[in-house]
Amino acid sequence: MTQTDAGRETPAAQVARRERILDAAVELASEGGYDAVQMREVAERAEVALGTLYRYFPSKVHLLVSALGRTFTDLRDSVPAGDTGTPEERVYRVVAHVTRFLAKNRRLSGAMVRALMSAEADAAADVEAVGDVLVGFIAAGAHEPGVAPDEQDTLRAHIIGKVWLIDVVTFLSGRMTVSQVLEDLESTIALVMR
Repeated sequence: MTQTDAGRETPAAQVARRERILDAAVELASEGGYDAVQMREVAERAEVALGTLYRYFPSKVHLLVSALGRTFTDLRDSVPAGDTGTPEERVYRVVAHVTRFLAKNRRLSGAMVRALMSAEADAAADVEAVGDVLVGFIAAGAHEPGVAPDEQDTLRAHIIGKVWLIDVVTFLSGRMTVSQVLEDLESTIALVMR
């Protein structure tokens, strides 16, 4: 354990512990979905005290919404850099990349999206942070790398993100296929970005 002279953990140690907790939650959700993520089991897998877990994440919803935010960040960082194609094609590549990941990891996706959809006011900051990551990388996809999105890009990204979320929920409930989600998103992007 990394300690400062005052006996407190360094920020690096806190970040590492938070990541272990998120890793444990993602493992459990991947194995058994939302119901498999039990706080006591997460604490055991992450090798932290239950009280410590609750200091980082006051509820399972907070934990899984934060895991979704980290997943979006990881996906944003893994989207192949694309300065080719139209803005619509670049945005489609971004949302298709995220959609395919969620489809491939259905139990995990279902758990994280369920937490996002059931979050109450006390998790508003976490939900907003997740939305900001999603909107940010959809908006950034409209431009070549290095060009900052403008207000119009952000507004379009909000609309696309909302349609995407509804489609993902519909897909996770078994009422849409991945192909239908991608087709709907392609149409939405073309309409919104005209």
